[in-house]
Amino acid sequence: MAGTFLNLSDDDQEEALEPKIGAGLKRKKKSSHPRADAEAVAAAGRKNGFNRSTDTVQSSPAPRRGRPPLNEDMTYWRIYVSSDLRNQLNELRDKEGRRLNDVLADMLTAYQNEKAI
Repeated sequence: MAGTFLNLSDDDQEEALEPKIGAGLKRKKKSSHPRADAEAVAAAGRKNGFNRSTDTVQSSPAPRRGRPPLNEDMTYWRIYVSSDLRNQLNELRDKEGRRLNDVLADMLTAYQNEKAI
């Protein structure tokens, strides 16, 4: 019982036979993991439209105007449209390089002008 609390015997000078707490962690072998194939990861990324290269990116043929100007009041509006109409609107947007908001505003103006005649 060497090393116990309030042990008054003289044999506490000897080393305890019990191992120290955590000593087993030092001897534990770490398992090695194979490294990922960088080429396979890059190929999978390119397949999904992600490129890890740091080369300059070519701009799209019809760049869009992007976000609305500061101070322009915009609201999120969720609507359901047919997939054919959505594809046509997106094609028109991409061809002219305009925001969908601007395309819809021009369509509304044209519709109102047609009704006024």
